Amino acid sequence: MADQIAKAVASGTYFVSGCLAVVASQIIGGPIYLMNEDWYNAWIAFTKQSFGLLTTTLTQWWAPTVIRISGDTSVRGQLLKTVDGGLYCNFPERLVLMANHQIYTDWLYLWWIAYTNGMHGRIYIILKESLKSIPVIGWGIQLSQFIFMKRNWEKDKPHLAAHLQKLNNPADPMWLLIFPEGTNLAPDTRQRSALWAETQGITDMHHLLLPRSTGLQFCLQQLHRTVPYIYDCTIAYEGVKHGQYAQDIFTIQQAYLKGQPPKSVNMYWRRFATSAIPFNDAKAFEHWLRSRWHEKDMLINGYLRTGRFPADDGIDKLPDGRIRHGAGYIETEVKAFKWYEFLQIFAPIGLFALILYTFYDSLPNMTLPSIDTDAMGKKLQLLQKQLSTAVQNNHIAGTNKKAVTGAVNKTFLPAKNRASKKVTNQNALLKSGTAQRPLLIEAPVQANKTAPTNSQPHKKTTATVRQPAKPKKLEVQLQPKVVPKVPVQAKSAAKAQITPPMKKLATKPQAPPAKKRPVKQSPKSVGPGSSTASSSSTVSSNGSSAASSVSDRGPPKLEIKPKAKVFPKKIAVKPKVGQVPKKLATK
Repeated sequence: MADQIAKAVASGTYFVSGCLAVVASQIIGGPIYLMNEDWYNAWIAFTKQSFGLLTTTLTQWWAPTVIRISGDTSVRGQLLKTVDGGLYCNFPERLVLMANHQIYTDWLYLWWIAYTNGMHGRIYIILKESLKSIPVIGWGIQLSQFIFMKRNWEKDKPHLAAHLQKLNNPADPMWLLIFPEGTNLAPDTRQRSALWAETQGITDMHHLLLPRSTGLQFCLQQLHRTVPYIYDCTIAYEGVKHGQYAQDIFTIQQAYLKGQPPKSVNMYWRRFATSAIPFNDAKAFEHWLRSRWHEKDMLINGYLRTGRFPADDGIDKLPDGRIRHGAGYIETEVKAFKWYEFLQIFAPIGLFALILYTFYDSLPNMTLPSIDTDAMGKKLQLLQKQLSTAVQNNHIAGTNKKAVTGAVNKTFLPAKNRASKKVTNQNALLKSGTAQRPLLIEAPVQANKTAPTNSQPHKKTTATVRQPAKPKKLEVQLQPKVVPKVPVQAKSAAKAQITPPMKKLATKPQAPPAKKRPVKQSPKSVGPGSSTASSSSTVSSNGSSAASSVSDRGPPKLEIKPKAKVFPKKIAVKPKVGQVPKKLATK
């Protein structure tokens, strides 16, 4: 009893959560219809694949059963057995599929057949309208573009015509599943079928209901140009004796909640060309369909006696030289090709939740309030203490401390607490004055090893911080360092700016040009308080020509020397401490 309860809870939870995931995926893809209808149809096909995988895995895990497949010569070469013992159907991408209706889960096993053909996302089922009222499942089958019938032909005809017009594109894969009986076999439906046969003067069935031809005929009239074949499947369930009804034995509760599914599901397949069906003549088509149903009734009668449908074991040779074998009996189980395919059911919802988490932070706002924030706060304090200890011991750089602290806060604190903590930190900085503290940058001036004079002390270049309108941005303005220039004319030298007084400089002698007398130049520096400087140069008697030659060559290059040096034929005067050299000998 406990095992059955656990199995019922597990299977019910999986099915309901899967249905919710599929319906939510269909709703999420709704806006795609506004962009492109073909993209929307492809998205709906993807969600129908997910629902097909849901029913397949649900049957595989909680209601495992054997599927026994066979067919006649018309489907030879289209029913194949895989290497691992599975089933592969090689049916065309566009067909009309009709089948007898035994139990409520007939469509589930036929959907699995579409899965083995890769068409579980392109299947369309004609259902009765009352199924729309089922919660969750009814919403999903409506969004899956299934066709609902009210069993009132005057109202159903325009609705069915509109749907078939959308399905009449030969380039679109499509399996249209229809149950001509209209409902499943039961005691009350069996009596109504017998009464109708007596009224119409026709032979009644023993194991089936009389088919209704109007809907199927209209479908073939609309789709015969794009659908070359109609496939027929006869279904029978092991364990149902003559006179019993499968729907009373293999209910949904019995199969999926109690774990008592049919021992085997038997299918017999046939194919008919639409060009050979008299769908334009109502009486002829009704006779044709009723004949096919009498054949199905005989097949089920033979199954009840032998336990199996007929099988095709023949061989024929195709015109291109290939050999085609009959399928015989293919016994397999309802199962997925790969164990991980069920993840497709929840993939769209998982992706959508990831997007919400990334861009809108919706999941943390919903889940974090339910977590014990006190325990998380204690863990956060402990981590912060360990972090500060590591920083003090120089295990973590200061810049990494901020990154790690931010990551810890983001992990353990809800969004509201993080926001309030950020505001508190900013207010604390403003009150303490840290954000308004001026920035001081020391820029030492390059100088010789000789110490500066007392009258001209060494100065520091400072950077002042201006208080901007926004406290987060700081503008730093540095006083520019003026590079001294060698003046050529007195007028330009008076306007030049100089840096704080430099230490003793010794000029490197320049090689004199050929047949020209050397030019003497003696710069004069002004005290630190003045903003202009004047200098004069002493030249020879041919001073005007020498000055012009110097100006043509540009200012002489200066190089800092640690000590004064004696030049040939000229003696550099070493000034006393506190004085500025009057003349610098150059060569």
